[in-house]
Amino acid sequence: MSPRPAQPAAEAEAKKAATIAATLGQIVDRGPAAVRMADVAKAVGMSVGSVQYYFGSRDALLAAAFSAHSDAVLKDIADMANPDGKNTGEGTEASSPRSRLHAAFSAVHEVGNHGQRSRIWIELVTAARTHASLQDCVDSVFEGWRSLFSRIICDGIRTGDFTLGELTATEVVDTFIAIIDGFDLAAVAGHGSDPRTMTRILIETADRLLEA
Repeated sequence: MSPRPAQPAAEAEAKKAATIAATLGQIVDRGPAAVRMADVAKAVGMSVGSVQYYFGSRDALLAAAFSAHSDAVLKDIADMANPDGKNTGEGTEASSPRSRLHAAFSAVHEVGNHGQRSRIWIELVTAARTHASLQDCVDSVFEGWRSLFSRIICDGIRTGDFTLGELTATEVVDTFIAIIDGFDLAAVAGHGSDPRTMTRILIETADRLLEA
């Protein structure tokens, strides 16, 4: 078989990105177990052979899609953590830790498309139970959330904005993540709350656990 003709790197990356986006769409619509390379190829106007050329196997395609999604989520979380980023609300380094935390909560539902992100997250956690290679994606997302909230809380304790009660800082962070995961699960089940409700519950929980 003759080798495929070379193509510009930008064109190849665009095709790979389109294929990953189509795969994520299939995951959302049908679940990863039902994703077929033929359906993905049809969605992006490519042959199955072309998809195999870029990703090799169906399992490798799914892993690439989950990894790309996790990377995008982590980038959005990093933007939330950046005092000069668009999602921090207050927008200056002088913002208090409490206002930074409130702004981060307000931006939680803006991390990707919330409904799509929630479904992909649930599917990723489930798939990682039987595909060890996906566990790194799960761990990275958890670490991204933990790092964001831990950094703000530690700043608040240092400046006196926050005082811990009965829970440790780690337990407070895990409480926030559990609430976010609970909203994600509810969204997938079709019982998701309004984003403003999610934000209000997170803020009120934080204000009770982290007294001034």
